[in-house]
Amino acid sequence: MEKMAFEYEDHQVVLLEELKAMYDDKLLIDVYICVGETQIPCHRNVLSAASPYFRAMFTSSLTESRQFRVELHEVDAASVALLINYAYTGKVDVTRNNAQSLLATSSLLQMLPVQRACAKFMEMQLDVNNCIGIHAFAHAHSCPELSVKAREFIEKNFTLVSRTEEFLELGLSQLSDLLGSDELNVEKEEVVWEALLAWVNHNTDDRRPHIGELLTKVRLPLLPVKYVQDTIAPHIFVQRSETCQELLSDMRDFERNPQSYTGDYDFSLSLRSGMIKPEHCILLVGGLVQNKASINCYNPLTRETFLMATFPDCEERSGYYCVEDPAVVVADDLNIYAAGGNYIYHENYGDTPSDEDSFDDFDEEESVRKDFFFYDNDHNKWIAKSPMLFPKSNFTLAYLDGKIFSFGGLTLNQHPTEIVECYDVEKNKWGYVGMMPTTLVDLSSVVYQGDIYLLGGRTGVAVHNVVMKYDPRRMEWTPLAGMPTPRFNFGVCVIDNEILVAGGQVYTHAAHTIHREALRSVEIYNIDDNQWRAGPDLPAQMFNVGLMQINGAVYACGTVEHHRSPFRIYRHNMVCRLDIMRNEWQKIESDLCEVRSYAPVAAKLHTRKLSQVFRPEVDT
Repeated sequence: MEKMAFEYEDHQVVLLEELKAMYDDKLLIDVYICVGETQIPCHRNVLSAASPYFRAMFTSSLTESRQFRVELHEVDAASVALLINYAYTGKVDVTRNNAQSLLATSSLLQMLPVQRACAKFMEMQLDVNNCIGIHAFAHAHSCPELSVKAREFIEKNFTLVSRTEEFLELGLSQLSDLLGSDELNVEKEEVVWEALLAWVNHNTDDRRPHIGELLTKVRLPLLPVKYVQDTIAPHIFVQRSETCQELLSDMRDFERNPQSYTGDYDFSLSLRSGMIKPEHCILLVGGLVQNKASINCYNPLTRETFLMATFPDCEERSGYYCVEDPAVVVADDLNIYAAGGNYIYHENYGDTPSDEDSFDDFDEEESVRKDFFFYDNDHNKWIAKSPMLFPKSNFTLAYLDGKIFSFGGLTLNQHPTEIVECYDVEKNKWGYVGMMPTTLVDLSSVVYQGDIYLLGGRTGVAVHNVVMKYDPRRMEWTPLAGMPTPRFNFGVCVIDNEILVAGGQVYTHAAHTIHREALRSVEIYNIDDNQWRAGPDLPAQMFNVGLMQINGAVYACGTVEHHRSPFRIYRHNMVCRLDIMRNEWQKIESDLCEVRSYAPVAAKLHTRKLSQVFRPEVDT
């Protein structure tokens, strides 16, 4: 043997530990960093490796490159000591007391990991009393992410922020920019006027001359005419301002005839963020698609469709990458969480899954995941949270009292599991709860009066009609009257004291083969009586059904199959609405999109944050 490759896996760790030991023992010291009276003995090579600032200093022709003592000015000595210790350990404690000085010093020394850590810490400390100061600090020290987060916090909490001391100390240009923002979370424009007036009153002599400039930032057309006439126009500051008088005069001309208005002032009719209410939408989370972009957000009231962001892994990979059979749940109407699923990757878009089984024709890999995401509607992106304890797909999530429960599904190697997990939303932590009484896959769940109801599902090719009530406080399971029709991949929702189930699939046996057959049937369970009755059939056989109540109406969204030939199946998604008076379903969308193996759910969204795909009054 001529050569043997050897690698000591702990070499980097041991080397760093030995350098730290020499630092502590002051061995082989070749430079002192001096800040005021503080002198810190250390090694040039370590500082140069950790800081581009020191690297440039010690490897250039600067005087400091030859000095045994190097002085730093206008920096905090304690922060410099912490950063030098960080150079030897990779560790530093960021606290409320040192975060700002540590960020400023790490920014100067170009120690970006520490700067980012400080910025993240300060982001977590944002509140109505410090957000304006943090925004100014971040801008001054070139921390764009922290600056953006602080600005968003200010806008989102504008009503409360406008009552703080920091707000009253804003400069004119900063206030003008803020008052002109579309993103102010205010329900009424009166809040903006009152904030402006409070700022002027804080220093009347210096600020009163600027009221005309600031009043142009108030969107007068959004105010009641009576409020302008009775509150703004008679105000003494407005009466004494020539600019304000011109503005109000032009405003009256604009109101009389907006189309012919040619005045000097632009009267914005754009609503502020807080004036735009979130819309009830049907979401199709995850799933397999033929194209990279597919409709996954639908407003059944306006028939508008939108594109939500895909999961992070899907965006980072090239080719054809999908998340099949995840689970999704909505907390308090607005907070959307998604978990697990099979992440399936294609090298090329032309490599599509087979019609019979979504696991058949994949080029590369399939892996069941334990990822857990929260949907950030403001930025249209999924944010990774603490992952589940176990990877799984084809399972169900239920939200109750600040907790998210995970039931059943398939885990590694497509093995069914009866494991129950629980996620604490506040703590961002999953915990093991126990086991279900039976193993279920593709089951459904609903919450009613503090209990979680689990229904249906399958185990292999055995389909179940099981109904169980789970009490998470006592961790007790109660069997209930089974569904008349066993089913899986079906929709479920609660209406008053009744549970509706709709569509889904069963297995059928013919000619020594097993097929999945979709269902049209709807069944209704009375919780108080523990009895089932038949409901009106769906307009078509549907599976992967989402059943949801929106503005008092019941909607169903699911996948429909058409056999174009003995060898070709066409799948698309249908949306229908239950007509309560006629007790029948009406088709709303016959062919919404072709995505399949998704997780359907209803939630409220600010759709203006999304890319719009279809708008009926424009596209029809």
